[in-house]
Amino acid sequence: MNKPQHKIRGFSFLSETYDTDKIPKKTKWIFSVASIFRDSSYQLISSFLLTFMMYSGVLATGNASGQYTQQIFVINIIFIVCLIWDALNDPIMGVLIEKVHFKTGKYKPWILIGGVGNTIVLLCLFLLRPTGWAYIVCFGIFYFLWDFVFTMNDCAYWAMLPSLTSDERERNNVTTMVSIFVSLGTFAMYGVCSILPTAKNSSYIYGYIAIPTAILFLLSQLAIYFLCKEKKIDETQSKVSEQVKLADMFKMLGKNKPLLIIVLSLLFYYTACSLVVSFGSNYFYLSYGYGGETGGSIMLIFTVMYALGTLLSQFLFKPLIDKFKRQTLLTWTFFIAIAAYIMLFLVGFPIFGDKPLAYNPNAGGGLGWAFGGTLSLLYIPPLLFFGAEGIYYMVLIVMLQNTIEYGEYKYNERKEAVVSSWRPFTAKLSSAIQKGIILVTFLSAGIYGVTQQISETQSELASKTAANPDNADLYANEAATKVTSIINEVARQPKIIMGIWMIGATIILLAASYILVHFFYEIDEEKYDLMVKEIKKRKDTTVQ
Repeated sequence: MNKPQHKIRGFSFLSETYDTDKIPKKTKWIFSVASIFRDSSYQLISSFLLTFMMYSGVLATGNASGQYTQQIFVINIIFIVCLIWDALNDPIMGVLIEKVHFKTGKYKPWILIGGVGNTIVLLCLFLLRPTGWAYIVCFGIFYFLWDFVFTMNDCAYWAMLPSLTSDERERNNVTTMVSIFVSLGTFAMYGVCSILPTAKNSSYIYGYIAIPTAILFLLSQLAIYFLCKEKKIDETQSKVSEQVKLADMFKMLGKNKPLLIIVLSLLFYYTACSLVVSFGSNYFYLSYGYGGETGGSIMLIFTVMYALGTLLSQFLFKPLIDKFKRQTLLTWTFFIAIAAYIMLFLVGFPIFGDKPLAYNPNAGGGLGWAFGGTLSLLYIPPLLFFGAEGIYYMVLIVMLQNTIEYGEYKYNERKEAVVSSWRPFTAKLSSAIQKGIILVTFLSAGIYGVTQQISETQSELASKTAANPDNADLYANEAATKVTSIINEVARQPKIIMGIWMIGATIILLAASYILVHFFYEIDEEKYDLMVKEIKKRKDTTVQ
């Protein structure tokens, strides 16, 4: 039976909790569905903010030589510094969530505060439009603020997930649901940002995408705050949480060996699995054409393969995890992913000639064109490696959550928020590493010279249209023709350099993740059951 933990005049329902391992149906569904809008908001900034800046004309100077590359370099440095700070900020936020409890819950207030802040900052990043160095100053301020407010929301959300239940089957079920909706959010944003931007509209289209994204994100976080319930906090664990210190974060990592192994494995995994997507739109633009009609259409289908592969993995995860041991699933999915990445390198890059094996020589564009010629070869590998990585990731998340019981079993301290904060910590730190890899790759391949020309074309288009709006269509067509000419002049060598970095780094990082968790993680199914039984026995003894 659900019991209120606190009472607040007029809003007592906000403090209602439940005290079983069965998650209330409304809480389970609202909490899970909200991840669609959380993740789409996150992906808009983490995956497409740099693309927006590179191509939309906000950095085009039109005169001083080298200004664009300097601005891109500074932007990437800001990204890396902020992401490293953000990664360090995750443990701080985890400790803060553990220590500071509101009457309306341990996690929900932080989710709401971070959600409101994220909405405001996201809109500022895409709608405020100074140019050149003025834009970079604006970007630096608001990106730093976004790191802070999204971390607040993210840490609380992922810490609330394992706190909902200690029953492994129930936890696997809700984790699967959350992962499915996270995948839908990612797919939706990648689909929108692949197909909508073109050489005719990229100077303003991202702002149009940001407005509904921010509003839906805010509504979803309000739904969690007002409609979801938290599980009643054990009084003993509540006292442990109140005494937690920042130093405990790293002490826990030192004494909880399974947690250390999973944190490192997740860092390598996150860095590896997002590299192809991070490179994706840029590579498809440079190889097949800029905008939604050509390279964007290919990216959209690539994203559909991501969605199909990932969703298939989510639906298969529960029956697979019930039938096979976690380490068995890790091994099979690892080797499937590696084989698929090698396949992508062979068919998707111009290794054997001026054009990749997956290519359509016919003029045109759109989804029909994107399936013409041998382009269909491009879509088989992502279905395989995204599907395999989806199962691999789910196993890692379950293993991370199981270290909470390990801490309670060994040291009588759960500290869900502290443990869970290591997941966004690794995600943010991996993003910083990715930005560094992409920066080095683009500089070594000379890619920024190409994107500068496209960006300046967009700046010219915006200026001409503002001066003479009656000729907007004429100027847009001229810009599209010029961009096509720029893309056609890109040589073979830069594309191969991108492929070597993109696929080679992914394989090495994924291998490091697998080796760590396969050979050094000690909590198997039998060990976990033993820990849960012992914890329950202690609590029953205390009650008696």
